[in-house]
Amino acid sequence: MVASVDVVMIVLRFFHIVGGSLWVGSAFLFVAVIGPSAAEVGPSAGPLLEVAVKKRKVAKLITMFATSAVLAGWLMWLKDLRDYNWNVSDWVFHSGGFGLALTLGGILASIAWYEGYFHVGRGVEELVDLGSEMAAAGGPPAPEKVARMQSIQESLKKHGQFDIVLLLLTVSFMATARYW
Repeated sequence: MVASVDVVMIVLRFFHIVGGSLWVGSAFLFVAVIGPSAAEVGPSAGPLLEVAVKKRKVAKLITMFATSAVLAGWLMWLKDLRDYNWNVSDWVFHSGGFGLALTLGGILASIAWYEGYFHVGRGVEELVDLGSEMAAAGGPPAPEKVARMQSIQESLKKHGQFDIVLLLLTVSFMATARYW
């Protein structure tokens, strides 16, 4: 006998897994490689960041991947909760650990989405805007602008690293949920 195909779950899993993969991969690339490299290179990294952030809209693209993954994940979580007659306690605590792992992963992913959107994505855009403003002014930048640039860079480093830790924990929970 052929099992019935749940098209909704296939579509949700597609957006969850593909969006999540692109989100984690691109976040890691920017936080672990591009960001530190740009900071090390200094002002000469400005044109690359300008194109990536302003023209290619990388922060918005990563946010779109993240939103796709989180939204699809919570919709699947709700579909699974429905299978437990909407009893959150049964789904989370009495599903053999599966529901607990997915719930923890969903919570961590939601926090990572918030961190990435409000602190990393917006911070990168602010950093690029400030860098463009400083470059357009010509001559040495004002000390307050240099201080603001350093503050943004420190914030990006802190929030970016926190975001990556959240994402790695999220992936760990999701990848091992069936074995809890």
